[in-house]
Amino acid sequence: MSVAVKTRLIEVAIKSGTKRKLFLVTQEKADAIETLLQSVPDDELVDMTDVFPDLKDPEKLPSITFRGIRAKTGLTQAEVAERLGITQAEVSKIEGGKRSIGKALAKKIEKEFKIDYRRFL
Repeated sequence: MSVAVKTRLIEVAIKSGTKRKLFLVTQEKADAIETLLQSVPDDELVDMTDVFPDLKDPEKLPSITFRGIRAKTGLTQAEVAERLGITQAEVSKIEGGKRSIGKALAKKIEKEFKIDYRRFL
């Protein structure tokens, strides 16, 4: 017999500048995050935008997001290119911020990777 169990989720907020992202995680994951953060001395913590200054530049966010797709899916540039019907060279240019993503390509990305196309415009 199956029984539905309601898992209580903990809200974890990550703030960068004026932006704030919220995540809902299980208690176990929240405890793991807390343990990890407690093990890092305060003088070793740095703002992520100091390490990744491109995150402050709204013009570079589409290419960063596009690069993130590959990291998350574990695909090569050639595999992403094949799925989107473009060349590997175009994928490289997009990731490097040398080629913009037009609306038609953004919609292909949305369809293939389930990410809102407006993030790329």
